[in-house]
Amino acid sequence: MIKQDDQYFLFLSNNDIYAVEALEVIEIVEYQQITKVPMMNRFVKGVTNVRGNIIAVVDLLDRFGVKPATIYDKTSLAILRKRYDGKDLEIAIIIDEVYEVDNIPQIDIEKTPTFGTKIDKKFIKNMAKYKGEYIPILDIDSILDINEISALSKDKG
Repeated sequence: MIKQDDQYFLFLSNNDIYAVEALEVIEIVEYQQITKVPMMNRFVKGVTNVRGNIIAVVDLLDRFGVKPATIYDKTSLAILRKRYDGKDLEIAIIIDEVYEVDNIPQIDIEKTPTFGTKIDKKFIKNMAKYKGEYIPILDIDSILDINEISALSKDKG
């Protein structure tokens, strides 16, 4: 029997596959105009309007310290649910392309290694063996840390 907590949303960013728990994903929308907000961290690209809701947009690759995302034809916004201060918030991350939603059984999920990952291990909850490859299951609580997202930028440019 397939359990809901075995389902993961897989996506591509910078030619790498990442996963998040499917229950954390509210929806996927086409990339759209983002309005910059002054003095935000560099990885917060601004806000966008999705059906009347103003949603902060985080550049996932920039958050990882890799590079700012490049916008392609298949670039999308994955709108994620983030629990903060007793409320559900919606925050979007920029992804290159939707890969698929699939089941990853618990037996194929392992702890994050202490070294050898492309991104900071604080952003990785676990590693999953998926189709013969190890892919990171992202830690949304760490990536979308509200205190870090809302901190004023120290960048002058």
